[in-house]
Amino acid sequence: MEDIDRQRTLDYFERLGKKRVRLYTAIDCERFLGDWQVRELADQWLDAKNAEDMPQPLWRRLLSDRR
Repeated sequence: MEDIDRQRTLDYFERLGKKRVRLYTAIDCERFLGDWQVRELADQWLDAKNAEDMPQPLWRRLLSDRR
């Protein structure tokens, strides 16, 4: 997958939102999103979104305040 295609796909995921991308990957990724490369990218994107939603530990928040 080329960089421009990858970026367009990531932008598309942002427009769809986390719930809809998760639904599409669970049902039939090839039908809704594309080939196996898009499936892998969707899984990576969902992992990153889940990591963003998780609260940071106290020590990490304290260290980030110092910077």
